[in-house]
Amino acid sequence: MDSLENKNKKKKEKKNIQYIRFTVLSIFLIFITWMGYRHQLLGGGPAGSPTVDAMCPFGGLEAIYAWLKDGYWLRRIALSSFILFIGVALATLITGRVFCGWICPLGALNKFVSAGSKKIGIKQIKLPPYLDKYMRYLKYAILLLILSTTWKFGTLTFRDYDPWAAWMHLTAGWSELSNGMLILFGLLFVGLFVERFWCRYLCPLGAALALISRFSLIKVFREESACINCGKCTSACPVGLTPDKDILQNDGECIACGKCFSACPVEGAMNSGVKKRNFTFIRTGIAGLLIFIAVVTGAKLSGNWQTYASLPPATGVEAVNNVFGWMNLEQVAKTVGLDVASVIEIAGLPENTPTNISIKKLPGVDDEELKEALRGYIQKKEKVTDKGLPNPQEMRGSVSFNEIISEYKLDKKELLSELGLDESIDMDAKVKDILKSLGREAQEVRDAVQSLLDKKR
Repeated sequence: MDSLENKNKKKKEKKNIQYIRFTVLSIFLIFITWMGYRHQLLGGGPAGSPTVDAMCPFGGLEAIYAWLKDGYWLRRIALSSFILFIGVALATLITGRVFCGWICPLGALNKFVSAGSKKIGIKQIKLPPYLDKYMRYLKYAILLLILSTTWKFGTLTFRDYDPWAAWMHLTAGWSELSNGMLILFGLLFVGLFVERFWCRYLCPLGAALALISRFSLIKVFREESACINCGKCTSACPVGLTPDKDILQNDGECIACGKCFSACPVEGAMNSGVKKRNFTFIRTGIAGLLIFIAVVTGAKLSGNWQTYASLPPATGVEAVNNVFGWMNLEQVAKTVGLDVASVIEIAGLPENTPTNISIKKLPGVDDEELKEALRGYIQKKEKVTDKGLPNPQEMRGSVSFNEIISEYKLDKKELLSELGLDESIDMDAKVKDILKSLGREAQEVRDAVQSLLDKKR
């Protein structure tokens, strides 16, 4: 009777581990997706919601070289990214790739797609062993490519192609990260036929953790004396490993999901532990989860958790790189070294536009287009003009044509001809009012004055 009760208890444990793992994966996926949605609504920065990059452990690995070299994080990356990577790496070093099997939201997305495809009867494709073996090296090549280009160019070179960043920007529309969107939906489609295709062959973070996992304290192992060689563990493995043939999972590919254990009909044949001392899969998963949470919690309690980056010092055109959508007009002006009125004019906004609202929330303002306009303005401003004359790119739209002619010693006919304007216009009216009435921009006047001055040189 005790033996039967014990068997039932073991069966229940094998089922429970997958229920618990499913619940944990779902919670992380829902929570992080909600964070991404909040970021689209509120923007980032101190008063907003963290960016996807600030909440991604891979970003910490991507940015570590720039931080060690210059003392600043890459654009969009923050200290939180590095703390998350430390938490994931430490959990992996002790418990194996628990992050991949229990926490990773993109892994969860892949899992749910595969599970759904099996439910509706889609036949799963199993790649030939030789092809599977060599395709697994792809993720290491991708990891090397991303790190080398990011460290060389000082920018997140992978971001536009990142399927997770694309998922977190779904509510922003197709135009945002369109390359990433294509890759995301392509991977989900392939995932209908090949379980965890992304995780097996392409994930750069998975590649980094696979290298760390080779040295993990806790590993999955098969007790050969108890094994009946039924092959159920291999059939259940979501990443295509062969635990029925391997006594110890030591190549870093195992994601510690425990599905081999849940599928095994023999007690004690599949285990997770230290040097063949069973620690149990459920304890391994929970231990990895607690290590990860402890690192993040410790950072928050110690005041080291920061989800927005300290901006590196920059002037001129380079300062525009420090402009973010969560900033208001006053913060933008301070960042690029201009007055607020100039920024408002460059953005093509009314003079009474509120300056304390984030630019992302201002109607008709695209933060990336504004940054391009700021770059163009600053580049023109930095051009050397005739000695003793003010830079025409700094000219206000509130001046009149007569004031411009007097200031820059220009000929009236030449200036109006350059602009294609009739001589009958009111020369004492504000140039921005005249141009606006014609559906044109005051910037045209600045460019015309610059052009005439260049011709005089």
